[in-house]
Amino acid sequence: MNTKTILSFILSSTLGLAVIGNLFLGNLLVASVLVFSGLGVGVLVHLAFFEEKKKKPSGIGPIPWINLGMSYASLLLSLGSFLFLLINPSSPSEATIAKAGQSAGQETEGSKVPISDETNVASGGERARLGNSGGGEGLDAMGGANADNQNAMREAQVANPDIAGAEQGIAEKTKVSAQNVQEVVEPAEFDQGTAEAEDLLLSRIGEDQQNKDIGDPNALVFDENEDNALAFDPTVFRGAEDPNDILSKAKGDKISNLRAAVNSLGVSVPKSMSGRCDKVGRVARLARGGVRNPERVENAVTKALNWLKQDQNADGSWGNNSKGAMTGFALLCYLGHCDLTDSPEYGEAVAKGIKYLVELGDEKDGWLYVTNHKHGSAYAHGIASYALAEAYGMTEKAFILPVLQKAIHRIVAGQQGDGGWVYMVERPSVDNVRMVDFGNKGASDTSVSGWQFQALKAAYNTGADFPDIEPALELAVKNFYRVYSPVNGGFGYRNKSDSKKASHKLTGVGSLGLQSWKFGHPSQEEKKETLKKAMQHILKDNLSMEYHSGDANLYSWYYDAQALFNYGGAFWTAWNRKMEPMLLNSQLANGSWPKEGGGKTSSQGGQDAEVYRTTLCTLMLEVYYRYVY
Repeated sequence: MNTKTILSFILSSTLGLAVIGNLFLGNLLVASVLVFSGLGVGVLVHLAFFEEKKKKPSGIGPIPWINLGMSYASLLLSLGSFLFLLINPSSPSEATIAKAGQSAGQETEGSKVPISDETNVASGGERARLGNSGGGEGLDAMGGANADNQNAMREAQVANPDIAGAEQGIAEKTKVSAQNVQEVVEPAEFDQGTAEAEDLLLSRIGEDQQNKDIGDPNALVFDENEDNALAFDPTVFRGAEDPNDILSKAKGDKISNLRAAVNSLGVSVPKSMSGRCDKVGRVARLARGGVRNPERVENAVTKALNWLKQDQNADGSWGNNSKGAMTGFALLCYLGHCDLTDSPEYGEAVAKGIKYLVELGDEKDGWLYVTNHKHGSAYAHGIASYALAEAYGMTEKAFILPVLQKAIHRIVAGQQGDGGWVYMVERPSVDNVRMVDFGNKGASDTSVSGWQFQALKAAYNTGADFPDIEPALELAVKNFYRVYSPVNGGFGYRNKSDSKKASHKLTGVGSLGLQSWKFGHPSQEEKKETLKKAMQHILKDNLSMEYHSGDANLYSWYYDAQALFNYGGAFWTAWNRKMEPMLLNSQLANGSWPKEGGGKTSSQGGQDAEVYRTTLCTLMLEVYYRYVY
């Protein structure tokens, strides 16, 4: 074997490897060089082949033939690669990326920084932006944030993960985080509804111009002459340690050290509820909440309220069997949209619903359930008490308060030692078997506890006198920690180990409880870490969020939506991108919602399933402005 054969064999092999390597690199210039190199190697291979054949006319062996074949294959492969790249050039955005603080055209680690038309990633000033939106400055922003409060390079990372930073953490060259949305866990201070905002009250109520203060908030005494004004102390809604200076809020009273707020509807309510009562500002809140179709959301809620109005019973209740619970759910929907007893469209329905619950409570000495059922009665009492508390807080109708105080006393007295509540118990009486109280044995039930907690907090927000309500709320928070599993970030049904079970998705219940009361937490650091893991757990547990899938769980989603909205940031954005279109596209023409996949509301609600799922969906669509905590 001559020297030319050996040299050409080495060059031909090397050329083949280079051509294969450029298939991954995709460089057109390299491809053109390889074509000419292939021609040169081919000439050398042919010279070596004929020289071997001249020396050995009888047979030259396999090597020269293999060498010849390799040269032709390399040439054809390099030529094909060149033509492919010539027809389909790679986008500049797939090779380079902008870095915070640089302008298009500057050098970044030896590469030109482009303005990409494909992913719209560009850098300007000290912000790395997606289009024209973004937040965060310089290197601290690690790529900044886009309009959805996600990493500004997230879309580029989806298109080509290799150029958008390391798979985990921060890329050294671009300083761009490649973390997924679920892993971007720290909400910004400006996020609407975040749990750790600088001013928790303002973070939920906003500062729309349609809201205005009446009187001098620093004055010791001022008189309010408008009949529709409702005075309140803002500390009530922050869980103040000492609310003893809170005075009666009867209309027309002389008020000390309190303020009142009136919105564009002329309705004065506790300021933590004012967002729902500001017809003009409600649209702005929808936009701030990340709603993509504000008009469709408002129309969907109105259609649902119209359907509920038509479905109301003659006695003012809703439902067939569980009238206490269904009436509570329906009232919460109307109150969530600030339709009170004087509402032109729904005032009569609301007044009749409130009257029904008050009369039920009078008849049953504070209990607000209808049917004696140890499971259903416990839920019904909590849901109806929650609605009655909001009704009193928003209307201040004096006839509501006595029944509400009895209903809340039932809840406080029925709280277990671990801080939660369990189902009702049966006790004999002369009038046959009846439910008379919450049970007091075994670990408490997180699902039942969630409704009692919401009722207590709504009652507390009214500012009226409810003995022992604050200690009860604090103990309830401790119970939520009892069932929390730091292993997976979930909240269990009776114990933390239950958080693994698919049948009990109660992480939203526990999260909302921790967000709603400031006392009872081991520490603020542990609260923050617990909520962070819980938000991750909720999103991971609902990756396929479809209304008609077998995994649909409206009950769980009702709580999840509130907890994620309160937390804000990328978590809420990721959730709402699925929830909003899912609910809007699933609603029927008559305003109700159909049976969901898996039929959980049918098994849970029985004959009242239609009212049950329609109110749950309506409350989810009202979450953008229906926050009271």
